[in-house]
Amino acid sequence: MSNHDFEELVAPAEVAKELKISVATLRKYSLIVEKVTSNKDYYARTKQKSRLYTKSNIEELKSFRQLAKTKDLTLQEAARQIFAISNKAEDDAKKLSQQSSEANTPLNASIDAKQVVNLLQMLQQTIASQNKAIQNLQAQVARVEKQNQQLIDQNHRLNQPSPETKKDQKIDPEIAAMPDISGIVTSDEKEKQNSFKNEKDDSVEKTAADIHEEILRKARENQEKRAQQNVHRTLADMQIPQKTHWWERFFK
Repeated sequence: MSNHDFEELVAPAEVAKELKISVATLRKYSLIVEKVTSNKDYYARTKQKSRLYTKSNIEELKSFRQLAKTKDLTLQEAARQIFAISNKAEDDAKKLSQQSSEANTPLNASIDAKQVVNLLQMLQQTIASQNKAIQNLQAQVARVEKQNQQLIDQNHRLNQPSPETKKDQKIDPEIAAMPDISGIVTSDEKEKQNSFKNEKDDSVEKTAADIHEEILRKARENQEKRAQQNVHRTLADMQIPQKTHWWERFFK
């Protein structure tokens, strides 16, 4: 990147007008400067190779022309003095910038190293905390699996019959070979069943007879009550009274 990339550049005609010289004289001065500095690219150029001048270039040319007039020096001698001083100033500025950059480099490096160390420590702490959390989760999973296995074993034990129950469930082969007599009824049991049935039928018949007798008894009682009520009534009492009209009251 050229030193003139970020500076305002002025065309030769304007520079010659400002220096109050011709464009040809400006070109002559520029050639002397390029020869003294041994730098053909001392001035910026266009694509057509025409020179362009910065403000600092213009000030240098003014000093160069003034020195040649007042000190009675040739143009080459004046150029050596002016541009040697200018080059020295540029060299000093470059040295200062280089020294400052070199001075700042260890500080920046130390700062970067501290930041890296801090980041590494933070990462180590994060990894340690994550490992601890993973261990806690693994312990919880192991406890849950153990509890599940205990529950499964307990369920199996409950579902399996005990040895005593199995022993009680065993049937003697001789008893198993005997015929089934659960449906056989003895003669005594038949007599008991028949007597119970007869007693039940008698109780039913007796109950019906009692109901019939009760109905007859109530009928006789009602008949006797009606007979007693009709004893004191006469024939006159049994006649319907004669009806009187309302006008008969006026004839009495």
